[in-house]
Amino acid sequence: MLKIFTKFLFFITFCLVWEPLYAADNLEAAIEREAAYIVERSPSGSVVAIVNIKSDSDLLSTYIIERIPDYVVHNNKNITFVDRTRLDLIQKEIDFQYSGEVSDETMVSIGKKIGAQIIAAGSVLETGGSYYNFNIKLINVETAVILGSNSAGIIHDNTMEAYLPHSQAAQITKAQVQAKQQKREAVIQTVKKSLGIFSNGFYLGYLGALNTPIGISLGWTRESIAFFMDNTFGPPNFSGYEISDDLTYNGSSITGSAGNSYTDERVDTMFRWDCLFGLNINIVKTLLWADIGAGFEYRQEYKLYSENDAGSTGKLWIKNGNEDERLKLVISAGLFVKIWYFYIQGKYKYVFGEGVDYSTYGLNHLSLGLGYVWRKN
Repeated sequence: MLKIFTKFLFFITFCLVWEPLYAADNLEAAIEREAAYIVERSPSGSVVAIVNIKSDSDLLSTYIIERIPDYVVHNNKNITFVDRTRLDLIQKEIDFQYSGEVSDETMVSIGKKIGAQIIAAGSVLETGGSYYNFNIKLINVETAVILGSNSAGIIHDNTMEAYLPHSQAAQITKAQVQAKQQKREAVIQTVKKSLGIFSNGFYLGYLGALNTPIGISLGWTRESIAFFMDNTFGPPNFSGYEISDDLTYNGSSITGSAGNSYTDERVDTMFRWDCLFGLNINIVKTLLWADIGAGFEYRQEYKLYSENDAGSTGKLWIKNGNEDERLKLVISAGLFVKIWYFYIQGKYKYVFGEGVDYSTYGLNHLSLGLGYVWRKN
């Protein structure tokens, strides 16, 4: 029974003695708590002077000295505080610092000079980690007797960091913030690496349409914009026919060293080369771009002819000299999507001055591509 009672007594003592050391407020709450203690221990009508708050920062000490009267007045107690101007004059006279060490005898002497009945003094000391101990002591100026002392715990917060930027707690907090930032950056870099997201690099891939099935797309990517050059080719369909290099169709007849006569089959084919330059403007960070470009299309047209001689099966593709080697302006618009280290793109090309066959124009001028993106950094 005695052993149980002893353990219970130890537990109660631990809670009463140690709990306040671990309970911590922010700076404002701690100041309010100490102000309430001053009200509690000072007789009504007392003239109080807060002479000294020892800390590692003049700014912090001054801030606490100026804030305590605000909270005391808030408690509606008939207590008067010595005007700060009078205290500043004494400070200059005897050369003491609000944040420095001041003896009880000096504080009593100051209290008598400025007409205070009670002197309040204290300290804010770092206890380790991110915690401080804020202590207030009250002294009766007439008798030099200590009326009481009270402590409040303070946890390092943004306000404390502003007043104690070089404290151990501030350094710990900064280290913790830096560690979180580094961890966050590591996660971001991991995601970027796994998705192939990066600021600089170049890409190369296939690009083609029905009338230009052979093509390449080359680009250089930046974080918000990419530059590209597209080249697509559409070879003429010479399947089953020979190409005549010495015959040309001038729009009405065939010219050249034609030994036989030929019939126009009203069929044509052509060589195409599209060359476009443009920009990919980023829409979703390094993943989705709007593709805008412009360039030219080079065409070389051929006509189909058959020999008219009896029994002849000769068939030729002959250059159309009337419309040979034409250049036309081309513009394009589309989307470019990057997935990991690969990309897909689609763009619609419009050729100025081209007779449009709406039944096939959409498919012939819709280019699709895919390729690989090389990472630079």
